[in-house]
Amino acid sequence: MRFTRLGVLPEHRGHGYADDILGEVTRFLALDTGASRVAADTDLVNAPMAAAFARVGYHVMSRRLVQSAPGE
Repeated sequence: MRFTRLGVLPEHRGHGYADDILGEVTRFLALDTGASRVAADTDLVNAPMAAAFARVGYHVMSRRLVQSAPGE
């Protein structure tokens, strides 16, 4: 299993770069590594990243919520 992380620096957000980066990472994982499945996840509250996943064709397969007590 291979893990790849992507991110856009705060000062560059809002310009659509996540779509380009996500598309390239997906292409690389699917074609260059021969992966039979590419999956991704983000924090439940990260609506911009969830929207980027949807725009490049990812489908929601599950939802996860991690909770902690105050101060942890």
